[in-house]
Amino acid sequence: MNKSALRLNIKNAICSLCVPVGIYLIMEIIARMVTGAGVINNMADLKNLARTFASLFCIALALSCNLPAGRMDFSLGSQMILAVIFGGNIALSLGMGGIGTLVISILFGVIAGFLVGVAFVKTRIIPMILGMGMALIYECISFSAFGSKGLQTFGNSKLAILSNVTFISIVVLLVTLVMGYLFLMSPFGYNRKAIQGNQRIAMNSGINIFSNCIICYTIAGGLVAIAGIFDTVFKGNLAPVLGMDSRATVMGNMFAVMLGMTLARFSNSVVGILMAVLSIKILTLGLSKLALDNSVQTLVIYFLFLILMIYRMNENEIKAWKKKKIRIAEAKRIRAKMAE
Repeated sequence: MNKSALRLNIKNAICSLCVPVGIYLIMEIIARMVTGAGVINNMADLKNLARTFASLFCIALALSCNLPAGRMDFSLGSQMILAVIFGGNIALSLGMGGIGTLVISILFGVIAGFLVGVAFVKTRIIPMILGMGMALIYECISFSAFGSKGLQTFGNSKLAILSNVTFISIVVLLVTLVMGYLFLMSPFGYNRKAIQGNQRIAMNSGINIFSNCIICYTIAGGLVAIAGIFDTVFKGNLAPVLGMDSRATVMGNMFAVMLGMTLARFSNSVVGILMAVLSIKILTLGLSKLALDNSVQTLVIYFLFLILMIYRMNENEIKAWKKKKIRIAEAKRIRAKMAE
């Protein structure tokens, strides 16, 4: 590796880490000024950060499976609810522990995602419309199953491992490695990138865009199942919903996906989303330390989301303005030098 490549890698690593580190430092200073305590004061704060981080990370990865290719899947929240309710109740009825519950939930999530992918390929309905329809179907199925009680995990000692920070860290590491391989090093990942660039050219070059699409939906279903089971164990229960209420799972995590796609230019999509999720969870934890209401926290987060979207939509104009400013400054410098 030559020096220029090494400098570029170091620069990209610093840019990737500067967002979570910068947010942590800012929130740490504000928290100590206002409350006299830091953002992370004890092991309980660290555990809460790890548990909520795992859920948000998996959901953000699930969204990133289809969103870069122009497929907005509103059914992910309903897939998560269905997978956790069916997988969790069946696993517990069979006497399985936390790992068994996680595996069975992933299985149901994979099936749910696969069915959505097949429905999209066969019907060619607009992804957003299809996602809404599948969300309503999955919500009804989840609501009608198991006496509409959902899944109760509070006080269940068999699921204690799902609250263990070490186990959660291992799962997050495995998810990161597996998704990194699938997105960046596998033939599926190469084809996915080609499809994101231009679907017609990808299809004309021999790539089966339909099978790739189904795989993306299937992977996303498994990821939201992982997120759902961790979130359910953390909260103690999961209740079924109706009327498209499950879409909050999708919309509530769009900030992490868009920030991750922005940071991905300095590394890759998986690391970018990892850094984005870590940044948002640190920000949320810091805001909660300030004793702000949930509405105020949501307002701050979505305001930052709006700023990010404004920047992304006008990024080319901003870059052109910067280049123009540099050219004007260079022209003034040359003119001043010639005048001498």
